[in-house]
Amino acid sequence: MDSYAGLCVGALILLMVTVACGGGANGSNPNNVTVAVSPMSVTIPASGEVTLQATVKGSPGAPSATWFIAELATNGASGAQCNWSGTTQPAGPCPDGTIEGADASSSLTVKYHAPSTAGTFHVTAQWSTAFNPVVVKDGTAVITVGP
Repeated sequence: MDSYAGLCVGALILLMVTVACGGGANGSNPNNVTVAVSPMSVTIPASGEVTLQATVKGSPGAPSATWFIAELATNGASGAQCNWSGTTQPAGPCPDGTIEGADASSSLTVKYHAPSTAGTFHVTAQWSTAFNPVVVKDGTAVITVGP
């Protein structure tokens, strides 16, 4: 067998193994992960609260999510600076509300506490891989805060 034929056979075997194994960890493809937040849209009163639930499907490991308020993600901030757990609320300022329960345990259920002013806010649950290439998937709840 010449070197070209050997190279072709080797490439074919590698391709077959990659496809048979799914091409990713545990046979899953992180590009197929989906994230949804429920409720997707809700109206609550000023200073009110709502429980949000993230559903992560297709994750190669235990489903998890990090949470943030999109309106806070400006000027290099992550949007998570108003997250809290336990009884200690963030120091603030948190003009777009706070997220309770969004701690290091990557909770799928959190409680959004609305600000005292009316507005529309976007609370996002985000899943991502910890390896290269980094794949990020997210779902967002649109929360309208009324007077």
